[in-house]
Amino acid sequence: MSSIAVQLGNPPARSVEGKDFIPLIDRNTTNGLCQAETVRDNIYGLFEEVARARGVQVLILRSDPYVSPPWVRVECWVRHPRDPSVTLRSKATITVRPREFHRFPCECDIELINDKKKHTILNVINFQRADAEKILAYLLEAKRSTRPKFRRRRSWGLDLWRPKNKAPRLGVDVTQVLVSLLAILGVMTLAVGVGALLLLAAGILAYFNSRRRTHVLSAGRPLQEPRRLIRLDSWQVVVDGLGDERDAIRAAIASELAAVNGQAFEVTHERIWYWGSDGKEEREQTVVRLKRGLLFLHLYKYGQGLFVGWDAHVNCGEWIEVIAGKGYDKSVHELCAVHSIKAGWHTPNEYDITDANCLIEQVHAILSRCVKLKIAEQKIDQEIDFKIVREARKGIAGSEEPKKPDDGGGLFAGVRSRLKRLS
Repeated sequence: MSSIAVQLGNPPARSVEGKDFIPLIDRNTTNGLCQAETVRDNIYGLFEEVARARGVQVLILRSDPYVSPPWVRVECWVRHPRDPSVTLRSKATITVRPREFHRFPCECDIELINDKKKHTILNVINFQRADAEKILAYLLEAKRSTRPKFRRRRSWGLDLWRPKNKAPRLGVDVTQVLVSLLAILGVMTLAVGVGALLLLAAGILAYFNSRRRTHVLSAGRPLQEPRRLIRLDSWQVVVDGLGDERDAIRAAIASELAAVNGQAFEVTHERIWYWGSDGKEEREQTVVRLKRGLLFLHLYKYGQGLFVGWDAHVNCGEWIEVIAGKGYDKSVHELCAVHSIKAGWHTPNEYDITDANCLIEQVHAILSRCVKLKIAEQKIDQEIDFKIVREARKGIAGSEEPKKPDDGGGLFAGVRSRLKRLS
C-alpha cells in the first residue's frame, strides 16, 4: 500500500481559454482531495510526534495516494503489567472529508473502537496536536471510558455554540425566498381578498425562477485517477553482484523513459507500506504510468544480489462528480451547485488494454537493455530469462465493477457476523 508519492513528471495543465468548451474536469493540485491528503499527512505526522513525545510505539497507518476519502489509523495493544501476553486492544480511524469552497475546507470523522464501545465523532474541524494527544491517551489508558472532546462544526440547528461550515461565496437565493414569502402572505390574507393576488404573483415568480439554469462550481480533480487495478503481466529476476548498482539502473531506466519520443510516460517514486510477518514494513517502488496502464517497477537489494522485476495493471478507477451543496453564487450572481469528486469505476475497453500492452513492452525493453549493459560492465556470468510472464486478457475488456460482499442484511446480520468470526 502506498503512503507517499513524489511526482517526477506532471502532465502539462490543460489551458483554459475563451474557446475551450470541452466537458472535462480540470486537473490541478488545489482540488479538495489534494487538500484532504495534505491534512491526512499532517495528522499522520502529529501522531508520530505525540507517540515519540510519550516514548511509546504504536501502529500508525495512512491511506494510499488518491484514495477517497483519505484516512489515518492508529492501533494500540496495551499489555497487562502482570502478564504481557494479556492485552487490551483499541484503535482509532480518522477519515478526512474534503469540503470544497467552504469555510473549513476539510472535516474529520473519528471512529474510536475498543472491546466494549464504538464511538463515532462526526464533523471535527481544525484537527490539532492536542486532538492527537487526546486520541492516543484514550487508546493507551485502559481504564478510561469517557470519549475525548473535539471541536466540531454545527451539525443541526440547535447546536448554536458551534461554528457553521458554509461556503462563503454561496448565499441565499433572494428570488426563492421572495416566492416563499409571497406564498405565505397569500395564504394568510386569502380571506381578505389580497391573498389571491399574492398567490398569483408567487406563482408567476416561481415559474420564471424555475426556468433559471444552474451553473456548476468545481474545484477540479487530482493529477492521477484513483487506483482500482486489474493485474496483467509480470517479470522478475535476481542478478548476483548487481546490488550496488540499484540506483544507477533506476536512474538509467527513468532517463530512457523520458527520452522516448511521442509517449508521455509519467514516472513517480512512492514510499509504500505493507503487512509483513511482524507488522508494518516500508520500502520504495517506482511507478510508470501511460494513460490507464500502470506498471510497478521493483529494484531491491538483497546482499550483493539485486531483485529486478515489475508487475503491470489496467487501472479501472475514475473520478465521478457528486453534489456537495447548492446556493446563489455571490461572485458571478448565478445559481450554482458545488461539485465534489469521489472514486468510481471505469469499464475497461480494448484500447485501455492496448495502452497497457504498449507500456509493458517499452518498459520491459528498456529494463532488459539497462540490466544487460550493467551485467556486461560488471562481467557477471549469469543466464537470465527475459521472457515476460503473460496473463490472460480474456474477460478484462468490459469488466464491471466488483460487487461488495453481501453481509446478509436483516435484523440478525450483526449476530451472524459475530458468530462467523467465532467459528
